Amino acid sequence: MIEILTRNPLMRFLGRPFQAMGGLLERARKVHDKGGAALRVIMGGFLLGLTLLFAGTILDYRDAAAKAQAGLADGTLTGLPSVVPILFQGLGMLLALVAFLVSLWVREGNSPERRRGLVVIALAIAAVAGLAAWLPTDVSETLAAIKGKAPAGETPSIGAYLGMLFLVSILILSVPIAALVYFRLDLMDRYVVHNFLSPFFFCLISFMAIWILASLTDKGDTLASLSFSQVLTFYVVQVPFMVLFVMPIATLLSGLFALSKMSKSNEFISMIGAGRSVPRILAPLFIAGAYVSLIGLAFKYEWAPASVGYTEAIIETAKREQWVKEHGGNLRDEIWAERGWMHMNDVDRRSWFVGRVPLKLDDEMADVIVSQIDENGQPQRLWLARRAKWVWDAKPPKWVLTDVRVYTYDANHIPTIQRHDLLEIVDWSETPWKVLSSSQNPDYLGVPGLTMYLNANRDRDDRSLAPFRTNWWYVFAEPLACFAMILVAAPLGIVYSRRGVMGGVTGAICIFALMYVMRGTFLAMGHSDRMSPFLAAWLTNVLVAATGLVLLWFRAQNREIPKLKVLLRSLLPGSKGRAVKKAPAPAPAVS
Repeated sequence: MIEILTRNPLMRFLGRPFQAMGGLLERARKVHDKGGAALRVIMGGFLLGLTLLFAGTILDYRDAAAKAQAGLADGTLTGLPSVVPILFQGLGMLLALVAFLVSLWVREGNSPERRRGLVVIALAIAAVAGLAAWLPTDVSETLAAIKGKAPAGETPSIGAYLGMLFLVSILILSVPIAALVYFRLDLMDRYVVHNFLSPFFFCLISFMAIWILASLTDKGDTLASLSFSQVLTFYVVQVPFMVLFVMPIATLLSGLFALSKMSKSNEFISMIGAGRSVPRILAPLFIAGAYVSLIGLAFKYEWAPASVGYTEAIIETAKREQWVKEHGGNLRDEIWAERGWMHMNDVDRRSWFVGRVPLKLDDEMADVIVSQIDENGQPQRLWLARRAKWVWDAKPPKWVLTDVRVYTYDANHIPTIQRHDLLEIVDWSETPWKVLSSSQNPDYLGVPGLTMYLNANRDRDDRSLAPFRTNWWYVFAEPLACFAMILVAAPLGIVYSRRGVMGGVTGAICIFALMYVMRGTFLAMGHSDRMSPFLAAWLTNVLVAATGLVLLWFRAQNREIPKLKVLLRSLLPGSKGRAVKKAPAPAPAVS
């Protein structure tokens, strides 16, 4: 019957796509050069990302140029945007193309030295492409802010900004350097690193996938009202925060898996028999943990906190859109960070009420009420505006109020009402930063934003500044939890006896859970000014790292880690406890 069907021309024609797909799958299965294929995929994705970024920058420049021409026509001149992003992002795209072409030369037939050299060259060109696309653009925008042309009127902290440049630049350039160092490691060190990296990337991707699925389940009804591009933006923006959140547990589980696997197959004992000490065997893992902490610090410095604030604003906007669809009305495509904020300017005797606070402080405010009183505290003038925008690049800078009603009070406090479609005011000393900076959530600010806030609000009391000071230190403390997890995973993953690895896994998970409990408790105490901000941010890492060092000392001395009940008995008053037995010296495995 099968032969009859296969002889039919129609059946042979319909079966060709399936035969072709089967052939592709078979060839993919037989591919031995998985490393070269992975490099080409990474370089291709990097090239695609820079291309999309370059195209978006061109479209933004076109819209800004059209707006500038419209402003020239109606007399409200605004400057043309800078062409620096277009030039350097185009250069970065060309360099990314070169890196992709170099990755095509990485083939299975290359000699090991040539292959490693091509990989390092491709990664180095890609790193330079990333720096070219990001660094000049960011520097040009920040230089304009430092010169007094900040879009929101803020005064950037030069030290905090230089710290961000240093961290991100080091992170980008460290990729080819890490590849070069990895290729120059000896066989044992490379094997240890490989055993750690494989489960690390698997855990990282798996936990991020679980995070996305849980988010879709929890916020599915709200996200359903958004378009596909908005949903995609919602999850892309969260990538820095997701990576930072799952890296400690991924580091812990990867370290446990790698060392328990090596212990189970007697590879760890064989390395000791070859003359290496326990700290020397674990040195590559400690370096890997420090590098993971560097990645987390670069994300936590500014990107991850900002992504949290942006995603929360997107969710709030989606809820409003859903409400409008159910109850009717009109809604503009805008994202608001907060609703209802008061600001008092005691020097000029003006008070501000902002009904809707924008996510970016240099965007338009909505539903703004500005009240001016005289020296006797009596109302002088009141502005009720639908929109308020601060034009920072005007000479002099000015406020532009849209759809505004002005109430002017006479000596008997009787108002005279005037309506304006557009009203420009140049004698107000407030800027968006002065009006709205105190509305900032410390959890949504990185080091630059926290530093600017603390510098601008030095006169406030310590209790109100405690959350910002605690979060400033926590920016540096949270990423180093990855290194603390390596210190815990290393001794608990090593097994000399027949006890198995379940005891170490259980202990590691308990320490991880306690770490989160302590972190939440100490941060809450720091935010409420019941503990020093430095201690509130760092004490958890210090305790976890100290625990890891004590456990590592037992392993380095060839001792079994004492059980919890033995430690409790030794701590009880009047109890002699149990001596910690020294494990027999491991014999080298016979290969």
